Amino acid sequence: MALEGLDGLIKGLENQDSWQAQRQFRLVVQHWPKSVGFAVARQTRPVSIQRSTLYVATATAAWAQTLAYERLNILRKLNRHQRHPIKNIRFSTAQWAQIQRGPQSPSSLSQRDSQHPSYVGRYMGPMANAEVPVAPPNDPIEAFARWAQAVQRMQRSQVLCPRCQCRCPKGELDRWAVCSLCAAKQWK
Repeated sequence: MALEGLDGLIKGLENQDSWQAQRQFRLVVQHWPKSVGFAVARQTRPVSIQRSTLYVATATAAWAQTLAYERLNILRKLNRHQRHPIKNIRFSTAQWAQIQRGPQSPSSLSQRDSQHPSYVGRYMGPMANAEVPVAPPNDPIEAFARWAQAVQRMQRSQVLCPRCQCRCPKGELDRWAVCSLCAAKQWK
């Protein structure tokens, strides 16, 4: 039995019926820049094909809206290379950030993520300087007590809103000069 190259193995797998969707998606990715143009291809990424619908991530909502108007032309160009035609394309910004950054591990959270009001940190066990994260407690009362302590620690580092004197994240004051509740009241 002769050794076969990786390309040959992949093509052999893709010719099987169960791999039809993978082959179709690979063809879309391969022909995407030619079908939409290289400038547009830099602002978009095909994500998946589900039920004959191609899902594409876009850099901005403006790109998504503009390309939605051009989807029939794009479909016509893409379907020239497909055995089973794609029937629709959906454009969205939803997965663009994930594609650009790749999967994140808890240790790679950015400083901005860790300052979000919903972030309470990782549970590190009873010792504050524990090296290895430990599973959170199963007891809901203990879990709530730890969450409440984390929120209190977070609030001590927050600043006061100049209007209502409530604690709020510094980012809200930087953005609106007041907390989000006061800002919402202003807009009514």
